[in-house]
Amino acid sequence: MILNVLVDNNTFIDKYFLGEPALSYFIELNNKKILFNTGYSDIFLTNTSKMNISLANLDYIVLSHGHSDYTGGLKS
Repeated sequence: MILNVLVDNNTFIDKYFLGEPALSYFIELNNKKILFNTGYSDIFLTNTSKMNISLANLDYIVLSHGHSDYTGGLKS
């Protein structure tokens, strides 16, 4: 399993990732690509670009629950 943190409230200063009080992960497991939550806004898209991660061929989008800090980026 490979787990990439796309959004949380901590960032690596030297990588210039964006952060917010939210959560989003990109998971690769058994040749499946999973977007787990989307954070509060569209910054998960900026961070995926900086990490050279493509969300074009996702197998699943999983939302853990309905709070906007986990689902707000879905509309993006």
